[in-house]
Amino acid sequence: MTRSAILLLFTAAFVLSAAAQRPAMTAETVLKRVKANFDAVQDYTVTLTGTVDLERLKVPKMNVTLYFKQPNRFKTESKGTSFIPRNLLDINPADLLSKFDGTLMGEEMMDGRMQYKLRMVTKPVKGRPASDSYVWVDGGTWTITRMEAYPTEGRRIEILIESSLIDGKYTLPTRIRASFDFSQNPDSLAERVYNPNRIPRKGKAELVYSGYRVNTGLSDEFFEQKKNEIK
Repeated sequence: MTRSAILLLFTAAFVLSAAAQRPAMTAETVLKRVKANFDAVQDYTVTLTGTVDLERLKVPKMNVTLYFKQPNRFKTESKGTSFIPRNLLDINPADLLSKFDGTLMGEEMMDGRMQYKLRMVTKPVKGRPASDSYVWVDGGTWTITRMEAYPTEGRRIEILIESSLIDGKYTLPTRIRASFDFSQNPDSLAERVYNPNRIPRKGKAELVYSGYRVNTGLSDEFFEQKKNEIK
């Protein structure tokens, strides 16, 4: 056997051994890594610039200061009225672990980066039908990059999340883009009867994050002030 052949065999054996020692990846494993990454951030303050364009609803451009503290406390301050869909902000890996049953669907390449695709089904709740959603996680940064949700029949929500490294150690969202769509039978009674108070069927929203201040020690008392708090 030649020296090159021996070297090739040793290399192959090393690669196979490393693969065998690597723990099997599951949806729970992926989400635990996302949570571990997120848990490093105890609190943050950030400026949000938001635009919302929803059917039958006019919303001016917003500038909001957002405060967050683990595990799920939010507060906003703005000079005017602000309308920010809560589901754009409240994307917490701990909730994904506790409220959903996840399945790893496989791996996909997005923008040249490997992503884990997870199918998430809401855990059984009496009187409430289960709903499907999908989550994509970047395998390098362990951050959520995309979500698709189907809260009711015909309704679809897609959220795209761009993240950046803050202070050299925290990976946090810097841009969130969401689109809302609803397909309904045009011959249905609900579609033919005009109702200005109906929930908007279609639209989009974008949030840009800037000026992060991370782990400054925001107190619980600070969040007990109810004014302008996101509901």
